[in-house]
Amino acid sequence: MKIIKYVESMIVLLLFEGLFISSVFSQDKHSYITKLGTNLFYREVHDANRTVLGMNEIRSVTEGMDGLTVTFYFTANLSQVTKPLKLLSFTNSTENNSYVDLFYNAGTFTVRRKYNPGSEYYYDYHLYDPMFTIDSGAVMWEVHLFFTGFSFWIETRDTRKSVNNRWHAPLFIGIDSPRFHIMNGFLTRSPLAKLVFGDPNPSTTFTMPEEIGIYEFKYSELRSTLNNEFSKDN
Repeated sequence: MKIIKYVESMIVLLLFEGLFISSVFSQDKHSYITKLGTNLFYREVHDANRTVLGMNEIRSVTEGMDGLTVTFYFTANLSQVTKPLKLLSFTNSTENNSYVDLFYNAGTFTVRRKYNPGSEYYYDYHLYDPMFTIDSGAVMWEVHLFFTGFSFWIETRDTRKSVNNRWHAPLFIGIDSPRFHIMNGFLTRSPLAKLVFGDPNPSTTFTMPEEIGIYEFKYSELRSTLNNEFSKDN
Protein backbone atom coordinates (compact mmCIF):
# COMPACT_ATOMS: atom_id res chain seq x y z
CA MET A 1 0.00 0.00 0.00
CA LYS A 2 2.78 2.42 0.91
CA ILE A 3 4.60 1.71 -2.38
CA ILE A 4 1.40 2.24 -4.40
CA LYS A 5 0.75 5.57 -2.71
CA TYR A 6 4.33 6.61 -3.42
CA VAL A 7 4.05 5.71 -7.12
CA GLU A 8 0.71 7.49 -7.47
CA SER A 9 2.14 10.61 -5.83
CA MET A 10 5.13 10.60 -8.15
CA ILE A 11 2.90 10.24 -11.26
CA VAL A 12 0.75 13.20 -10.22
CA LEU A 13 3.85 15.21 -9.31
CA LEU A 14 5.51 14.58 -12.65
CA LEU A 15 2.33 15.39 -14.56
CA PHE A 16 1.83 18.76 -12.92
CA GLU A 17 5.55 19.62 -12.96
CA GLY A 18 5.59 18.86 -16.67
CA LEU A 19 2.68 21.22 -17.34
CA PHE A 20 4.27 23.99 -15.30
CA ILE A 21 7.87 23.59 -16.40
CA SER A 22 6.94 23.42 -20.08
CA SER A 23 5.74 27.03 -19.87
CA VAL A 24 8.01 28.40 -17.14
CA PHE A 25 11.24 26.46 -16.92
CA SER A 26 13.44 25.49 -19.85
CA GLN A 27 16.76 26.28 -18.20
CA ASP A 28 17.68 28.27 -15.15
CA LYS A 29 18.04 32.02 -15.46
CA HIS A 30 20.67 32.83 -12.84
CA SER A 31 20.13 36.59 -13.06
CA TYR A 32 16.40 36.41 -12.34
CA ILE A 33 15.15 37.85 -9.04
CA THR A 34 11.69 36.68 -7.99
CA LYS A 35 9.84 39.68 -6.59
CA LEU A 36 8.66 39.50 -2.99
CA GLY A 37 5.20 40.63 -1.95
CA THR A 38 4.16 42.67 1.07
CA ASN A 39 6.26 42.00 4.15
CA LEU A 40 4.35 40.50 7.08
CA PHE A 41 7.24 39.74 9.44
CA TYR A 42 10.91 40.66 9.78
CA ARG A 43 13.47 39.82 12.44
CA GLU A 44 17.21 40.31 12.53
CA VAL A 45 18.91 37.25 14.00
CA HIS A 46 22.37 36.20 15.10
CA ASP A 47 21.51 32.55 14.49
CA ALA A 48 17.96 31.44 13.68
CA ASN A 49 18.82 27.75 14.09
CA ARG A 50 16.23 26.29 16.50
CA THR A 51 13.96 29.37 16.19
CA VAL A 52 10.22 28.64 16.33
CA LEU A 53 8.05 31.21 14.54
CA GLY A 54 4.32 31.05 15.22
CA MET A 55 2.09 32.43 12.52
CA ASN A 56 0.25 34.50 15.15
CA GLU A 57 3.44 36.63 15.21
CA ILE A 58 3.02 37.84 11.62
CA ARG A 59 0.76 40.62 10.38
CA SER A 60 -2.63 39.81 8.86
CA VAL A 61 -2.58 38.31 5.37
CA THR A 62 -4.37 40.43 2.75
CA GLU A 63 -7.69 39.00 1.59
CA GLY A 64 -7.24 37.00 -1.62
CA MET A 65 -3.62 36.09 -1.00
CA ASP A 66 -3.11 32.32 -0.96
CA GLY A 67 0.67 31.99 -0.59
CA LEU A 68 3.45 32.93 1.80
CA THR A 69 7.19 33.32 1.29
CA VAL A 70 9.67 32.57 4.04
CA THR A 71 13.16 34.03 3.63
CA PHE A 72 16.28 33.08 5.57
CA TYR A 73 20.05 32.58 5.31
CA PHE A 74 22.29 29.71 6.26
CA THR A 75 26.06 29.31 6.42
CA ALA A 76 27.84 25.98 6.09
CA ASN A 77 30.70 24.25 4.35
CA LEU A 78 28.56 22.20 1.99
CA SER A 79 31.47 19.93 1.08
CA GLN A 80 31.39 18.68 4.70
CA VAL A 81 27.67 17.95 4.88
CA THR A 82 27.42 14.17 5.15
CA LYS A 83 23.67 13.78 5.68
CA PRO A 84 20.61 15.86 4.76
CA LEU A 85 20.70 19.19 6.58
CA LYS A 86 17.29 20.26 7.83
CA LEU A 87 16.54 23.92 7.14
CA LEU A 88 12.84 24.28 7.90
CA SER A 89 9.87 22.36 9.33
CA PHE A 90 6.15 23.07 8.96
CA THR A 91 4.06 21.99 11.93
CA ASN A 92 0.81 22.52 13.82
CA SER A 93 2.42 21.25 17.00
CA THR A 94 6.10 20.61 17.67
CA GLU A 95 9.10 19.96 15.44
CA ASN A 96 8.87 16.23 16.12
CA ASN A 97 5.27 16.31 14.86
CA SER A 98 6.01 18.21 11.66
CA TYR A 99 4.04 17.63 8.44
CA VAL A 100 6.68 18.79 5.96
CA ASP A 101 10.46 19.28 6.29
CA LEU A 102 12.87 21.02 3.89
CA PHE A 103 16.45 19.71 3.69
CA TYR A 104 19.62 20.77 1.94
CA ASN A 105 20.76 17.54 0.27
CA ALA A 106 23.64 16.96 -2.17
CA GLY A 107 23.62 20.34 -3.88
CA THR A 108 19.85 20.76 -3.99
CA PHE A 109 16.74 20.29 -1.82
CA THR A 110 14.74 17.36 -0.54
CA VAL A 111 11.17 18.02 0.63
CA ARG A 112 9.90 15.41 3.09
CA ARG A 113 6.16 14.99 3.60
CA LYS A 114 5.03 12.84 6.53
CA TYR A 115 2.16 10.41 6.09
CA ASN A 116 0.92 11.62 9.50
CA PRO A 117 2.36 14.40 11.66
CA GLY A 118 5.53 13.03 13.21
CA SER A 119 5.12 9.68 11.44
CA GLU A 120 8.10 7.49 10.61
CA TYR A 121 6.48 6.98 7.20
CA TYR A 122 7.11 9.74 4.68
CA TYR A 123 7.66 10.61 1.03
CA ASP A 124 10.89 12.32 -0.03
CA TYR A 125 10.75 14.54 -3.13
CA HIS A 126 14.35 15.16 -4.20
CA LEU A 127 14.92 17.96 -6.68
CA TYR A 128 17.21 17.24 -9.62
CA ASP A 129 17.71 20.92 -10.37
CA PRO A 130 21.03 22.13 -8.89
CA MET A 131 20.35 24.82 -6.31
CA PHE A 132 23.81 25.29 -4.78
CA THR A 133 27.45 25.17 -5.76
CA ILE A 134 29.57 23.00 -3.49
CA ASP A 135 32.91 24.62 -2.68
CA SER A 136 35.40 24.16 0.13
CA GLY A 137 34.97 26.61 2.95
CA ALA A 138 31.89 28.05 4.61
CA VAL A 139 29.51 29.97 2.32
CA MET A 140 26.39 31.94 3.23
CA TRP A 141 23.33 31.22 1.09
CA GLU A 142 20.03 33.10 0.97
CA VAL A 143 16.84 31.05 0.49
CA HIS A 144 13.41 32.30 -0.59
CA LEU A 145 10.72 29.63 -0.28
CA PHE A 146 7.37 30.54 -1.87
CA PHE A 147 4.76 28.06 -0.65
CA THR A 148 1.06 27.34 -1.01
CA GLY A 149 -1.01 24.33 -0.08
CA PHE A 150 -0.08 22.67 -3.39
CA SER A 151 3.20 24.13 -4.68
CA PHE A 152 6.66 25.49 -3.93
CA TRP A 153 8.82 27.92 -5.88
CA ILE A 154 12.34 28.03 -4.49
CA GLU A 155 15.07 30.59 -5.14
CA THR A 156 18.59 30.49 -3.68
CA ARG A 157 21.35 33.10 -3.83
CA ASP A 158 25.11 32.76 -3.41
CA THR A 159 25.92 35.83 -1.30
CA ARG A 160 29.56 35.87 -2.44
CA LYS A 161 28.55 36.98 -5.93
CA SER A 162 26.64 40.01 -7.20
CA VAL A 163 25.50 38.75 -10.62
CA ASN A 164 24.31 35.42 -12.05
CA ASN A 165 24.17 34.06 -8.53
CA ARG A 166 20.60 32.70 -8.23
CA TRP A 167 19.11 29.23 -8.73
CA HIS A 168 15.42 28.38 -9.12
CA ALA A 169 13.12 25.36 -9.01
CA PRO A 170 9.36 24.68 -9.01
CA LEU A 171 7.89 21.78 -7.10
CA PHE A 172 4.26 20.75 -7.37
CA ILE A 173 3.67 19.60 -3.88
CA GLY A 174 2.84 22.04 -1.11
CA ILE A 175 2.32 21.84 2.60
CA ASP A 176 -1.16 20.30 2.24
CA SER A 177 -1.88 16.67 1.44
CA PRO A 178 -5.05 14.78 0.50
CA ARG A 179 -5.45 13.92 4.18
CA PHE A 180 -4.37 17.16 5.89
CA HIS A 181 -4.94 20.80 5.02
CA ILE A 182 -2.68 23.05 7.08
CA MET A 183 -2.14 25.97 4.69
CA ASN A 184 -5.28 27.68 5.92
CA GLY A 185 -3.80 27.77 9.42
CA PHE A 186 -0.76 29.61 8.09
CA LEU A 187 -2.89 32.11 6.17
CA THR A 188 -5.25 32.79 9.07
CA ARG A 189 -2.36 33.16 11.54
CA SER A 190 -3.36 30.25 13.74
CA PRO A 191 -1.22 30.08 16.90
CA LEU A 192 -0.84 26.35 16.18
CA ALA A 193 0.79 26.93 12.76
CA LYS A 194 4.54 27.19 13.19
CA LEU A 195 7.81 27.26 11.26
CA VAL A 196 10.81 25.67 12.96
CA PHE A 197 14.18 26.75 11.57
CA GLY A 198 17.31 24.65 11.42
CA ASP A 199 18.70 21.26 12.34
CA PRO A 200 19.13 19.97 15.91
CA ASN A 201 21.93 17.62 14.85
CA PRO A 202 23.82 18.94 11.79
CA SER A 203 26.72 16.94 10.39
CA THR A 204 28.91 20.07 10.16
CA THR A 205 29.09 23.56 11.61
CA PHE A 206 25.90 25.30 10.62
CA THR A 207 24.34 28.69 11.41
CA MET A 208 21.36 30.69 10.16
CA PRO A 209 22.45 34.35 10.41
CA GLU A 210 21.23 37.76 9.23
CA GLU A 211 17.41 37.74 9.18
CA ILE A 212 14.19 35.82 8.73
CA GLY A 213 11.12 37.20 6.96
CA ILE A 214 7.59 36.35 5.86
CA TYR A 215 5.90 37.84 2.77
CA GLU A 216 2.54 37.26 1.09
CA PHE A 217 1.72 36.52 -2.55
CA LYS A 218 -1.06 35.27 -4.81
CA TYR A 219 -0.28 32.07 -6.68
CA SER A 220 -1.98 33.07 -9.94
CA GLU A 221 0.00 36.31 -10.03
CA LEU A 222 3.29 34.56 -9.27
CA ARG A 223 2.68 32.01 -12.01
CA SER A 224 1.78 34.75 -14.52
CA THR A 225 4.89 36.71 -13.60
CA LEU A 226 7.14 33.68 -14.00
CA ASN A 227 5.58 32.84 -17.35
CA ASN A 228 6.03 36.40 -18.61
CA GLU A 229 9.41 37.24 -17.08
CA PHE A 230 11.31 34.11 -16.12
CA SER A 231 10.46 32.37 -19.38
CA LYS A 232 11.27 35.39 -21.55
CA ASP A 233 14.29 34.59 -23.76
CA ASN A 234 14.77 31.42 -21.73
